[in-house]
Amino acid sequence: MSKASGPKHTFAEKRLMADVAREFAKKKVQLGARQAAKKLQVSLASFYNYVAGTDLPRPEVLRRAHRIWDIKWPPWIDTSEIVQTQNVRTPEQLVFAFLDAVREGDVEIVQVSPLRETVLQVKLNIRFLTPRVNNPAEER
Repeated sequence: MSKASGPKHTFAEKRLMADVAREFAKKKVQLGARQAAKKLQVSLASFYNYVAGTDLPRPEVLRRAHRIWDIKWPPWIDTSEIVQTQNVRTPEQLVFAFLDAVREGDVEIVQVSPLRETVLQVKLNIRFLTPRVNNPAEER
């Protein structure tokens, strides 16, 4: 089977690839291709493709380049997807003791919608049963 015809990359992607090629070529001269690829955590072949402008890096590679080399990407790209802050998450931050008490019947899915190409937004309503506290005034 043949591949579908048509452009492989959009015009905006091609512009971004050109910007990436220019910036990464500078790093290739400064650091050497092998060291630059290592810092970006990509293969040497991928780095050469980026420098040649034949491949588009994933958003996390662009974020890494921004963070470690302070590369300012052009304003015409959506920087909320490319240059977003990365919060450190530890298992302790993700533990919610109250979730142990939540039952399947207490959870209602309100909305499911695509937020971006790689993000699905899910809105939930969760009912929590609050333990009744004995109030001396009520007991009289």
